Formats: sequence, structure tokens, C-alpha cells
Amino acid sequence: MIKTRRRKTDKKKQEALLDELYREYIRKRAMKRAGGCERCFTPKHSYLELQTAHFHSCRNHTTRWDTRNAVGLCGGCHMFIDSHKEDKTTFEIQILGLEEYESLYILSNITTKQAPVDLKLTEVILKQLLKEV
Repeated sequence: MIKTRRRKTDKKKQEALLDELYREYIRKRAMKRAGGCERCFTPKHSYLELQTAHFHSCRNHTTRWDTRNAVGLCGGCHMFIDSHKEDKTTFEIQILGLEEYESLYILSNITTKQAPVDLKLTEVILKQLLKEV
């Protein structure tokens, strides 16, 4: 039996593009803000040396491409915050402030049926943010 690969739908292609734009923006923003890792402040030569660490799961599309939902971290810090939930929450509050943290937390618990995500608009916004960083 020959297995055939499923073709990506237009929506999946759009999401993959948004993921790429988002990762690039978050890591470049980290270089601008901290010169490297936003947690341990280890300097990096390029944004490509950083990883995009989400505060709230990227499975939730309401916060998946929200620029408040991620920071640029070195691999060690990314592994640490993903395995220490309380430290991750403390770090998120430190980065965002309590009000923004609460706002993002509420948004992360809303479904896309309640708050649909406009993928085209998100693409335009991310491209504009990349030009500015």
C-alpha cells in the first residue's frame, strides 16, 4: 500500500507563514531589547541563536501570534521556563506587568469561535512590526 502525503490547505499554509514571521519578529525584538536572551541576558551574535518561547500554548490560535505571548530565549532558559510553571508565570508577569498578564491569560482561554482570528490582518501586522524592529 502506497501512502500519499496530504497537501497543505490554504489555511495551513497561511498559518505556517505566520509562524515563520512571528518567530522572526520575536527573536529580532529580543535582540533589540536585550541583545540576546531576555531571561539570562546572555549576548548573542544573531537572532538565529535564539528560540521563541511562548507563555501560553501556541495550540490556542487566539494568542498564537500575539506579540505579548512570547519572548526570545536561549535554549537553556527556554527549557527551564517550560519545565517550571511557577517561574514561567513569574517571568511572564515581570515581562508584561500584571494587567497585561491577566489580559493575555483571559485571551488564552477564549476559543476562536468566540474571538475569530483574521489571518490576513495578522500577516500585515507582523510584516509591519518586522520592518520596525
